[in-house]
Amino acid sequence: MGISFLSRAYSLNDVVQRSAVIAGLVPAGLLLAITLAYGLGAVRMIGEDVLIQQANAVESLSNVDILCLDKTGTLTTNQIELQEIYPIGVSEEELRSLLGIYAASTIAGNKTNDAIANTCPGIVMDAIAEVPFSSARKWSALAFDTSISNPHTSHLKSGTYVLGAPEFLISLDSLDPDSLDYLKEGIEQGLRVVLFAYSPQPLVPQENSTAELPQNLTPLGVLRFSDQLRPEAKQTLDGFAEAGIEVKIISGDNPTTVAALAKQAGLGEDIEVVSGQELALLDTEQFIQTALTSTVFGRITPDQKADLVRGLRRRGKYVAMIGDGVNDVLALKQANLAIAMESGSKATRSVADIVLLKDSFAALPHTFLEGQRIRNGIQDVMKLFLVRTFCVTLLVFATAIVADSFPLQNKQSAIVALIGVGFPAMFVPVWAKPGAIPRRSMVRGILHFVIPATLTLTLVALFVYLFYLVVAILDLQPNLDLAQVDYATPRSALVTILIMGELLLLPFLKPPTEFWVGGEPLSGDWRYTIVAIVLLGIYFLILAVPPFRHFFELEPLSLWSYLFLAFVAFEWCLILRAIWRSRFLDRFLGIDLG
Repeated sequence: MGISFLSRAYSLNDVVQRSAVIAGLVPAGLLLAITLAYGLGAVRMIGEDVLIQQANAVESLSNVDILCLDKTGTLTTNQIELQEIYPIGVSEEELRSLLGIYAASTIAGNKTNDAIANTCPGIVMDAIAEVPFSSARKWSALAFDTSISNPHTSHLKSGTYVLGAPEFLISLDSLDPDSLDYLKEGIEQGLRVVLFAYSPQPLVPQENSTAELPQNLTPLGVLRFSDQLRPEAKQTLDGFAEAGIEVKIISGDNPTTVAALAKQAGLGEDIEVVSGQELALLDTEQFIQTALTSTVFGRITPDQKADLVRGLRRRGKYVAMIGDGVNDVLALKQANLAIAMESGSKATRSVADIVLLKDSFAALPHTFLEGQRIRNGIQDVMKLFLVRTFCVTLLVFATAIVADSFPLQNKQSAIVALIGVGFPAMFVPVWAKPGAIPRRSMVRGILHFVIPATLTLTLVALFVYLFYLVVAILDLQPNLDLAQVDYATPRSALVTILIMGELLLLPFLKPPTEFWVGGEPLSGDWRYTIVAIVLLGIYFLILAVPPFRHFFELEPLSLWSYLFLAFVAFEWCLILRAIWRSRFLDRFLGIDLG
């Protein structure tokens, strides 16, 4: 434009007009539409007790295809109660006394110890050493020296008392058949089963990470703990299935226990179960493959939990992780989307992208669906903006080469953008519906829509412009002075066909009937079509009112011209639908939509 002005090919007014049209091609409204969509989405989620902590979390919600969660505090209420105790080699009274002392004397408390203390009250004794419970070890221990602590009960002996996962403390085959049956029965019922054992050996104080399990452990009893499923657990899991999200349960509890609870929650009967011990024996490729195919993971360490999330991401999965404890921080950092419970640790909440206020696990399916709805709406708006931008850009170049002219004035470009894209962009994100995220990438999905629509609409618009331009030139006969050609009619015809074409794309976004189905699935939603008809009526109203028509620098055409343009637009629709159905341009341009 600057060179044309300096060479005196165009006047300053022409240069300003054309520069304004070119500058108007920048889809600034698209950024506004995306910002508003994400902002409104975040506000809606606050109403569902979901706090967005990171700006990109709303976008991440729409891409999640795998959700990893723990059993405790997520599927269950985390209100652990000691249901039963089974003495082994001691009386029930003695076992309750020892459990009471153990729970009262430990410094590093947890839910399990609290449940024991509530059922088996005991006196506080001074322990000479303590190993707190660790998700990596699966056990905790207290050591006593009765010669020092002067116990008030004859049941307590010098040595070490250990509480933890049975298979981590002893060989289960060493248990008597009745005790083993009791233990397995509790596991199959979905109860948390813990073994309480004693060793006469003292516990050597060490760093927690290097603490060693005392030798010669003698089982004293089996403890069963109940943790009620959340009332909304089944409905919530059904919501994940509706959103097309695969659920994987990663827990430190026994895998059979976790699987039993998962089945009670309605996750399915044919779920694949694997333990942390089995994962430890696999190589990297086998580990990742097992992460993909299995549903329940039990006796998992924090490092394994992080490795599972990392492995899923390596296979192209978009992973969300729910955590509430410090041991979940590593996995949360590896996930694409980190979700924390409000009641969780401060460290967990600090690294989370989303915090579930009031521990509202049931709100998650609605949150994922909201993310999908926003994504689908933005994708549809992007299609409209890109078709308009690329189409007008190609027209500028094409008309400059073929006719040495500029196709649109600034106000004419404005009305094309306003009616063809601007007003529809106000409704499309609001009416968008959630749905399973397609396997094809967002970019490929957009290209599948945009490229055929842009190329065909550009060719049709160029044909209409040149047709009316030729008619205007022939009207100059016998004086063929091209400098006297009136571009008002060709430009008005071009504006009309562009608006018709862009509005006819709305039914293609969400086809209401089988007739319109081309590149998109049938939606049965007539609102998009109604908006297109209303906006087309507004355009013709502008043409009918002289002040409006003159403001946008438009010329009225004859009735036959409008009928001709409507016929051309309809024929374009049929051609575009045939191209989408045959996927001709997809194959020609090498777009893989499989």
